[in-house]
Amino acid sequence: MNAAAPDGGPLAVGLPAQRPFEGPASVLVAQGFTPDAMPLGLDAALPLCGGGDRIRRRLTADLGFGWQSSLRGVIDRAVLRQEATGADWLTLPPLMLSGPAGVGRTHVARRIASQAELPHVGVTVGGAFGIEQLQPTACGPDMILPSAPVLAMAVSRCANPIVSVCGIDDLDAAGQTDLARMIDSATAERWVDYACGATVDLRHVNWMIQVQEPAALTPTLLRLLEPVPLRFPEGQDVPLHLVEILAEAAVDRGVVDRVGALAEDGLAYLARFRGERSVARIYADACQWLDAQFEQ
Repeated sequence: MNAAAPDGGPLAVGLPAQRPFEGPASVLVAQGFTPDAMPLGLDAALPLCGGGDRIRRRLTADLGFGWQSSLRGVIDRAVLRQEATGADWLTLPPLMLSGPAGVGRTHVARRIASQAELPHVGVTVGGAFGIEQLQPTACGPDMILPSAPVLAMAVSRCANPIVSVCGIDDLDAAGQTDLARMIDSATAERWVDYACGATVDLRHVNWMIQVQEPAALTPTLLRLLEPVPLRFPEGQDVPLHLVEILAEAAVDRGVVDRVGALAEDGLAYLARFRGERSVARIYADACQWLDAQFEQ
């Protein structure tokens, strides 16, 4: 595959020389504290997903986001690394998706997950939530549930889901340190999940940390993340952006196979809101239009 930079020139990847990967396409992600069977089937190997020529073509040719040069570079390097090592699944470095409110950080994460055929789970931390969804704690008679990444792996039967973390701007330093331990490969390999009674290997999780201001992150967490600044589309990129959002809404509403010739009407409807830049608002308008067409 010949990758190109956003300006049309060759893409400088800078991959080190590596041997072809020799290993399984599935991994054991949990080791129980006792010989008893673990809940959620975590004592069975889970597949590593997001590989194959078809998915690589989707990620390079169909993902979109041509105006997001940093994002495109990350994806292209991941695909080239996959081909160079023979590790036939998607592995992304932990990403810091930054940018102004409404720029579409969650839209980006969901779009990558959709094109790579990986499960996606969104987690909100900070504020009243703290880090509870990532590190649940016991409180009286309340049941402790496994952390969100572990649940995502168990339910989807996939060892490398995409996990989007929102609200990090409001998470205190102690919470950010705990999150860093889940991301850092040095500690993520044996992360303790008391609800499962096991240590869980989180190294295969594809982390996407959403933040408006990178300065809100502690140095410990910041050093683990590859920065991916996002911006709003302009000019000729706007119609392509609307197409992507309409497609996402159609998939979520279960009508993607029924839109057909109506797509032009849907895009014309969304084009009326050209002054609206928030992806969440445009997505809501797309869902409203689809519901009206198909009486959801």
